[in-house]
Amino acid sequence: MRGYRTILAVMTAAAMAIGGAVATAGDAPDGKPAGQPKAAAAPKPEKSGAPATKKDGKAAADAKKAEKLFDEGRDALFRGKYAEAVKLLKQAAAADKTKTRYRLYLARAHRYAGQAADAEKLLAAIVKASPDHVEAGQMLAELLAARQKWDEVVKVLERLLKYRHDYPTYHMLAEAKYNLDDHEKARKYFEEAIKLNPTSASDHYQLGNIYLAGNFFALAAGSYQRALALGYRSPVLHYKLGSAYFNLRNYFGRVAEVTVKSGKVGTINGAWYLIEPVPGRKDLFRAAPRSSAIHQVAKALETGLKEDRDIRFLRTNIYLNARRYKQAYAMFKKIAAEASDPTTPKGDRALFRYYFAQAAFGVGKYDEYLKLLTEAIGLDPQAYKATLVDAYLRVAEQHNQNGDLDGYIKYLRMAVEDAPRKVPPHLKLGSAYEEARRYPEAVVQWRMVLDLEPDHPKRMALLDLIRKYADTPRPAPPKKKPAAKKAG
Repeated sequence: MRGYRTILAVMTAAAMAIGGAVATAGDAPDGKPAGQPKAAAAPKPEKSGAPATKKDGKAAADAKKAEKLFDEGRDALFRGKYAEAVKLLKQAAAADKTKTRYRLYLARAHRYAGQAADAEKLLAAIVKASPDHVEAGQMLAELLAARQKWDEVVKVLERLLKYRHDYPTYHMLAEAKYNLDDHEKARKYFEEAIKLNPTSASDHYQLGNIYLAGNFFALAAGSYQRALALGYRSPVLHYKLGSAYFNLRNYFGRVAEVTVKSGKVGTINGAWYLIEPVPGRKDLFRAAPRSSAIHQVAKALETGLKEDRDIRFLRTNIYLNARRYKQAYAMFKKIAAEASDPTTPKGDRALFRYYFAQAAFGVGKYDEYLKLLTEAIGLDPQAYKATLVDAYLRVAEQHNQNGDLDGYIKYLRMAVEDAPRKVPPHLKLGSAYEEARRYPEAVVQWRMVLDLEPDHPKRMALLDLIRKYADTPRPAPPKKKPAAKKAG
């Protein structure tokens, strides 16, 4: 009933690889093994080509100066002197426009200095010139994600998949697709990200959200459990895991009896949620384990989730669906006023009454059951009108089991009145009339069954019954007592 979306911004740090030269030991300076006589010196080759110009010398000097500025700028960056780093790296990039890494570090300095727009501009230019520059593309995607430019994030990163399949790319793509409500693609990217980094608790959590939204409840529960095992802590996670368990009909899990001194019903004690005391046994409780809907919902509240209408409704329905009708009915009674608030959406008010009605039925309050169901129909006839005939049949059957034949007939007649073209109410009512020895009325109901369904499976048996009771006279109506004469 509620939707929670957690947007996790992930900042990825890239490392620059520094190469080194390896020197070979054990040889003499001229490349010959030590101790060997030297060969006669070869004649020096003649110099060919034009001599180095002043222009070449200046270019080499400029490149050396640019490299020095770059080294100084990079040192300033890692010392946290961002303004100085920007200044030096700008000079380096201007002195040697061929060095992409100068501009990359300048973008990084702008980012640290809080100048995201300048960083984006530089990175976009690098990616445009070199589409395979993964580091620049990922940094640009991070800046775009911070501004929630999800379409642009996808555009930048999907190109990078041609060149490298790594965790940061898949993770950011998954987040972008999730925020664009493209859950199918987001699921695919989260699954790939988890293959590359299976210890990412946040990715398991987000994947669980996608599974839950798609009604893949078992997969959602598995992802949420892994997120918890990896240390993800959130009241909302417990609530969502409880919702997944609820939809898997895992309401109380494998209930056990545990001893808890001074325990309190409805609270968590260690690994157990205390459902109810065991009658006649001091400090002994029936309890639900962690792997149950009621435990996880209680844990969500214990860890800080605000208790609101949705939480209370879910907890109440856990008890209802676990067929603990007495507790469920009491809980519905407690929140009835809140659920009747006119500001509550009409559909929610109808849903509340429908489930409240089921609790009333469970505790044997059949008139209240029908009253609440009728109110639900009044609020949302399209959703609940079709349930009324079955409700009459349910109540009728309860009267039948209690040996109340008149009550049985009464509610069967109500079912026929509500759904005159449905066969089962007519068939049941015919049998009830036969049991009450009201044979002509039974014959009428059986004939209606065959009129509605000429090839009914019980056709021959019904024809035999009709012939058997066809000539039975109707019982005479009770005689009216003569009116008393007035004195006088």
